[in-house]
Amino acid sequence: MIRPLLALAILVPAAAFAQTKFEMADVHVSPPTTKQPDGGFMPGGRVELRGFSMLGLVSMAYDVDDSNVIDGPAWLAVDRFDIIAKAPAGVTSEEKLQGMLRILLEERFGLKTRSDKKEMPVFVLTERKGLKLPPAAKDGPPSTARGEGDAALNNHVKLISYSMPALAEVLPQIAAHFVNHPVVDETHIKGSFDFQLDWMGINIYRKAKANPDGPPAVGIFDALEKVGLHLEAAKRPQEVMVIENVNEAPTPNAEGVTAKIPAFPTEFDVAEVRPGKPLDLPKGTVLNAFGQARMENGRVEIMSGTLQGMLAMALQVEPRMIVGPKWMEEDRFDVIAKTAAAAPFSALCDMLKKVLTERFEIVTHTEDQPMPVYVLEAGKKPKLKESDGATRSDCHIENTDRRYFICRNTTMAQLAERLPNVAGAYVHRPLLDLTGLPGAYDFQAFWTPKAGPLQRYRARFSRDSGDSVGGVDGVRSVRQATGAQAGRAEAPCASRDDR
Repeated sequence: MIRPLLALAILVPAAAFAQTKFEMADVHVSPPTTKQPDGGFMPGGRVELRGFSMLGLVSMAYDVDDSNVIDGPAWLAVDRFDIIAKAPAGVTSEEKLQGMLRILLEERFGLKTRSDKKEMPVFVLTERKGLKLPPAAKDGPPSTARGEGDAALNNHVKLISYSMPALAEVLPQIAAHFVNHPVVDETHIKGSFDFQLDWMGINIYRKAKANPDGPPAVGIFDALEKVGLHLEAAKRPQEVMVIENVNEAPTPNAEGVTAKIPAFPTEFDVAEVRPGKPLDLPKGTVLNAFGQARMENGRVEIMSGTLQGMLAMALQVEPRMIVGPKWMEEDRFDVIAKTAAAAPFSALCDMLKKVLTERFEIVTHTEDQPMPVYVLEAGKKPKLKESDGATRSDCHIENTDRRYFICRNTTMAQLAERLPNVAGAYVHRPLLDLTGLPGAYDFQAFWTPKAGPLQRYRARFSRDSGDSVGGVDGVRSVRQATGAQAGRAEAPCASRDDR
């Protein structure tokens, strides 16, 4: 009687441990054309992650903000990977899928991490004199609702039954362009309250700052001051995850694993394509090639899009890369389609391409044609601080009255790839690196967001040494900071000819 019980005591933990791994997983380097991550934890125990950096994978697996992941190799935020995995039957919770993703990263990439504390950028919430927070009308979990107020302020948020720790948690979510670091509550205020915050979105705020004759600029900091709270940037000890080891190349996939993982549908369950119906748009609104589009939860709704725009959406390219009859740019169409809710964005794009190709009998080929681009060239005296290679390659934005762009261990090719994503108002075409400058560099950039008149701002660029120059816009600022010039040109780019 004792031996079977002992055997059971040994076998149960082993069986439970086996269930913590994915049943099958395909892990590989993303195609070179991948620019943005797509996917997530899907219904039915499927994980579909395409185009994720290792930093993004670690952030998702450990449920930690990527700004609190430190150290690691230079490629941590650069190299991109695809992971398609299937959990054992019955395992569907996101918490369990996260645990399986952690084990996969440890086994396939040799990931090793540890927890630590480090002084990190934060915002600190404190109390001002004259606190104006009425106690909550009733007990209950915190919730938000749309409020009403001054039309010049486009954000009106009612905060119902909110404590100060809850407010600190929600501020980066409701005002992300102002509050781009965690918030630490140092108010020492007890209890829950009902109150409203009213502020301008970042672009309206910048326009107001640039126009002294218009309505006063009211950001989230001003909204908090109005109710007797103060928010300011600071540094505080924060829990961080330290990357001790991770391999750039994953271990090979098991033979035939890709074919064993169930594929997503290749076409919509139902799709309607029709001439576009007139839209009720605000006066002065100009509709772009994409029309009004939503692609989520297995449903595609494109209202009054051009065929050029819809095909560009499906292929994930700019509309100007689609060349065809003039009516493709002018005539408007609606597409309403539906498939399984679990389908990621990339799968929806493939299905959209298929339905457009079939309904419009599209035949395509790819060729090189001269197209307008921006080129990045080296000036006479490049002013770049060479990176020591000790930090990972990364660029990120910090928004204040200006757009603050910080790059570390960054090559000119990486700058050319990243700049259009953060300065699209200036660099709205592909940017080609023709500098010929080798190596990687550290630099910082301030430039004027194009939302307001340039002459009302002071924009500046600086290197780590603190040197600065003034009065430049987004394109000229690249030249000021790096000695490299970003200018317009024509270059042969792959375009798709649709007939």
